[in-house]
Amino acid sequence: MAMRTCDFEDALATDCELEVHEPDNPTWPQRKAGPSWQRRIDPMSDPTTQEQNDRLHKKILRLTYQVRGNERVVETEASEMTVGRAGDTDLQIVDESVSRHHAKFVRGPQGYEIVDLNSKNHVKLNTYRVERQLLRHGDRIDIGAARIFIELIDRPKSNPANVVFAEADERPMQRTGVIAVDHMDLLLNSKVDLNSLSDWNSKASWPKDEPGANVSASDAGKLLRLVSDAAETLLSCESLDETLDRILGLVFNSLPVERGVICLYDERNDQIVPKVMRNLEGHPDDRITISNQIAQCCINEKRAILVQDALADRQFGGAQSVIMLDIRSAMCAPLYRDGRVIGVVYVDRTSPSEHFDTHHLQALSALAIISAVAVEQGTLRDNIAREKDMRAKLARYCAPAVVDRITNSNGAVHPGMESHEGEVSVLFADLTDFTSMAENLRPRDVIRVLNQIFERLCGAVFDYEGTLDKFSGDGMMAFFGAPLAQPDHAERAVRAALRMQALLADVNANAHKGRFISMRIGINSGPVVVGDIGSPQRKDYTVIGDVVNIASRLESSVAQPGQVVIGPRTYRQTASLFNCQELEAVRLKGRIRTVKPYLVLGRQDDPASTR
Repeated sequence: MAMRTCDFEDALATDCELEVHEPDNPTWPQRKAGPSWQRRIDPMSDPTTQEQNDRLHKKILRLTYQVRGNERVVETEASEMTVGRAGDTDLQIVDESVSRHHAKFVRGPQGYEIVDLNSKNHVKLNTYRVERQLLRHGDRIDIGAARIFIELIDRPKSNPANVVFAEADERPMQRTGVIAVDHMDLLLNSKVDLNSLSDWNSKASWPKDEPGANVSASDAGKLLRLVSDAAETLLSCESLDETLDRILGLVFNSLPVERGVICLYDERNDQIVPKVMRNLEGHPDDRITISNQIAQCCINEKRAILVQDALADRQFGGAQSVIMLDIRSAMCAPLYRDGRVIGVVYVDRTSPSEHFDTHHLQALSALAIISAVAVEQGTLRDNIAREKDMRAKLARYCAPAVVDRITNSNGAVHPGMESHEGEVSVLFADLTDFTSMAENLRPRDVIRVLNQIFERLCGAVFDYEGTLDKFSGDGMMAFFGAPLAQPDHAERAVRAALRMQALLADVNANAHKGRFISMRIGINSGPVVVGDIGSPQRKDYTVIGDVVNIASRLESSVAQPGQVVIGPRTYRQTASLFNCQELEAVRLKGRIRTVKPYLVLGRQDDPASTR
């Protein structure tokens, strides 16, 4: 086969067209030149990357097919879908030109493929006979007289739910059908012989007054297959939001619904929280109003509920939301897991031509049960991801022991890094004489010396469970008392400052002649705003307030090299622990009132310190 080839990316970006000489035996992979194959290359030589494979693997297969002039559209994310004339196929095409089991669509590692099941009239892809071939967006398949057009589309995302619950009515609910989901859960999670389901149904004690409760062998097989396909689809979800979005996609692909909402149930606060919603157009802009009583009954009774004709129903027919939205049929199934309901899936229709029936309710119940597992896993993944992010963020500021205590606190610590008021002690430290010393060093040596010094100074801060705020040139800022509250934050700050001065003295003792470095430290205590502060693009965990400004001025305007100077509030909290010398009151820059600072001489239990 002669072919003029071009690079894949060039083919997408230009009008490059493949030229293919018609073969003697026109079978795949030879492709006929023409508009449908412009900007294509032979899939056998397509250097598809793993990223492209993943993207293709997550596509939804949309089939638009025509039989004798009638057109229908089907979407699926299933791993396999059979096509044929027989009633047990997933896509039944009743036409004599179609074999009973003609072909099947299979989702492979690179995307969906079409597979001929030894059919009488074969499968033709873009007029050429194939036995198995990867599908591309825009392909055309002929199965007998049926013509199927292929679309590979991105999964539509559901909107954040804008849902209003209609007020509950006190009248008794008249339900067309209900299913006890614990019985359905037993079926889906047990190895039941599908040929003896009648016996199993009796042993399972299905309520006799619940239409559609008993499951036939045929129905059970379909439900188990639906659950298998749903489980495979939900398995690759990476977050709770993606999981909920895919659940709604499965519901819309499997059932004739027009609107759908997924709500999660907060058992601790007894609240139903809407999460995602969708309509036939994809994403409704207007809010959806659903019956609070249907949702509450679904949760409280652990039963899936079917209302076949909502307008005629004694309970819902008079509800304002039902009348205004012209709801004709509705279903609600609980997300049931280990005896608990963690949410509900609600769907309805306004079209009078087709109501939901018990088979639809069985399918929705099965999807809800398998979805509950996925929701729990998605929630767990989100929690793990949040904890990892939190640990990574905290590790930048806090000692490992503090990080462990925060992440293991089960919410006892202030949630996340949100801004809030708190009592802290703020410490500013600045290296003196470093600039003049740096003039005689190479840039990389300057960085090496700073890193060595700051490593020791940060160790002192972390030893007393302080929080590192930032480095600024040859200075640093830290605070004590957040994110973990510390009643003795002032004492910790002063002890850390004295340790820092001692560590720097050790550095100087081993330094080359002329490379001695001194440090000023200022500390102040009081109320601040602490938390993540900044823009959506970048936030820093820091403290803000007058206490911070005073600590900074004490370091830059009062403290001398080698000294630790503290504010009056810090002194009052630590006077019994440290020997301090009162200094003259000073008016710091930017303040009207004076501040009385104190020079820390050392610990009271240290004989070397004097007043």
